[in-house]
Amino acid sequence: MHGFIGAGKMGEAILAGMIRGGVCAGHEIGVCDLAVARVQELVAQYGVCAFSSNRELAARCETILLAVKPQDLDSVLRDVACHARGKCVISLAAGKELAGLEACLPGARIIRVMPNLACQVGAGMSVLCGGRGVTDHDVAVAKRIFAASGLVCEAPESDFDMVTAISGSGPAFWTQLAAYEMQQAVASGVEPETARMLVLQTMLGTARVLLETRQDFQSFMDAVASKGGTTAAGLAVLRDSAAQGILADVLHAAAKRSQELRN
Repeated sequence: MHGFIGAGKMGEAILAGMIRGGVCAGHEIGVCDLAVARVQELVAQYGVCAFSSNRELAARCETILLAVKPQDLDSVLRDVACHARGKCVISLAAGKELAGLEACLPGARIIRVMPNLACQVGAGMSVLCGGRGVTDHDVAVAKRIFAASGLVCEAPESDFDMVTAISGSGPAFWTQLAAYEMQQAVASGVEPETARMLVLQTMLGTARVLLETRQDFQSFMDAVASKGGTTAAGLAVLRDSAAQGILADVLHAAAKRSQELRN
């Protein structure tokens, strides 16, 4: 049985993907959360099993997924330490490093994963790295779990602060940019629903082209921008303004916060 400690949006997105993708049936997933009503919602919707305590879940499940906020993780680790030995524990908590997790869970095999909320619709991006003693089977299980909700790749833990900023926090950053675009469109007279559709479909289509054709970014921009045209005029402003510096500041702020969460 796979056990989720934490029944928030991310936990639900991943367990729903597992069921939808045929990784396992609902009754093969256990869930525990302080918000008992929230757990009951998931039981009703997905047929998962509710557990009354973190310790009970850890004792019963072969794989334990920690889907709680970083500030709540320490108390959860204390709860499950006595039952985690010899088991695979997958942590989704930003900033919490493998060494610290292993110190709190002696004998457990730890995998860190940074997913994002696009897992809700099967379009997530999840990055993982394994700690001491993690087996090929553990990694295969983790990849299968998260591949049910999108793409999965491995990266060294040293990359995880920037991974957190780019793909973990990134959906919110892209959404803020989309909101700015929509505001400008509406201010110019475009109907709000039309503006929303224009912005979102353009984001989706661009990502799909770049993923499916594997074009590099510059080649794609060159294909869109004809000399002296509208795209070239807009790109000139982006390239000559402080946009690149602002984006760097955004990513570094998120990565810095990821570092701070280690403490």
